[in-house]
Amino acid sequence: MTEGSGARRVVIVGGGFAGLFAVRALARAPVQVTLIDRAEHHLFQPMLYQCATGILSEGKIAAPLRQLLAKHSNVEFVIAEVTGIDAGRRQVVARRPLGGQVEFGYDYLILAAGVRQSYFGHDEYAPIAPGMKTIEDAMKIRRRIFGAFEMAESAGDPAERARWLTFALVGAGPTGVELAGQIREVATKTLRREYRHIKPQDARVLLFDGGTAPLAMFGPKLSALAARDLGKLGVELHMSSIVTHVDQGGLEVKDHDGTVTRYQTWNVLWTAGVEAPPLAAAVARATGADRGRPGPFHRGPSGDPGHRGRDEPGQAARGGRGRHADRAVRRAQARPPGPGGDVRQTVQVP
Repeated sequence: MTEGSGARRVVIVGGGFAGLFAVRALARAPVQVTLIDRAEHHLFQPMLYQCATGILSEGKIAAPLRQLLAKHSNVEFVIAEVTGIDAGRRQVVARRPLGGQVEFGYDYLILAAGVRQSYFGHDEYAPIAPGMKTIEDAMKIRRRIFGAFEMAESAGDPAERARWLTFALVGAGPTGVELAGQIREVATKTLRREYRHIKPQDARVLLFDGGTAPLAMFGPKLSALAARDLGKLGVELHMSSIVTHVDQGGLEVKDHDGTVTRYQTWNVLWTAGVEAPPLAAAVARATGADRGRPGPFHRGPSGDPGHRGRDEPGQAARGGRGRHADRAVRRAQARPPGPGGDVRQTVQVP
């Protein structure tokens, strides 16, 4: 089917769960679909923590979008970063990987760009405390985790060694729970017998959250199971705790009594909060759409969202991820690396 065939043009922004759900729904429709994403792969984000801790290679959780779309004859994939839209002309404005602007006309526009990490107004924390939303993020965290054990092994000062063996995670949602539990599994099982001067099982994993319990958004039963199993793994839970400052030497945390405590560590990982990408603001300006605080658009009075939309399938996927988080914590997941080999060969000393 070509553009000249008179078929309606559908542009989908984002190749994540929502974008692929939309492609599948339109597979037999008399439309010409253009899927635009800035990455060439679809990422299965719920498994990022396993990539970050060396269980899976990156190839196990990412699939080329062209491969996934090959059987859909009415779908074209374009790698580009969408920067805005011209609602009046019905044009999507994008930037190619090596520069240069390109536009795509549409009759229908589906926005499925997902979310990005939120630092709640403190973006200066990002270089110090990496989040985990992309393959690149997971690889950075992997280098930090395994690099920290290497640095501790060579440290002569006990205080320095303790800093390297302390991991602070901010946010006790699915990502924080999964990653905290897995770091303890790596320390107590995977690396247990590999060092001469340190005991990896002495590594402290601190999990901070402003709520009263981990995975609180999934209900009291799942939350209690997660708290119990994290405790068994040796994760130190600091609930009702708000991080007030992060720097190269550690972080400061205010508890429910208002007491501020400083924790010395060179390993702060950010697993809290998401927000809409900059594209959401550009679309809101172009269409006059009303946005909620986290970034999604609201429907108009008629119930027709028009140019508005949100990554609903992505929201559903995160719900399923909560069930996976519970299984992940309960199943003692530290096991040999996948077919990709020993991923620790990629470690770089920080």
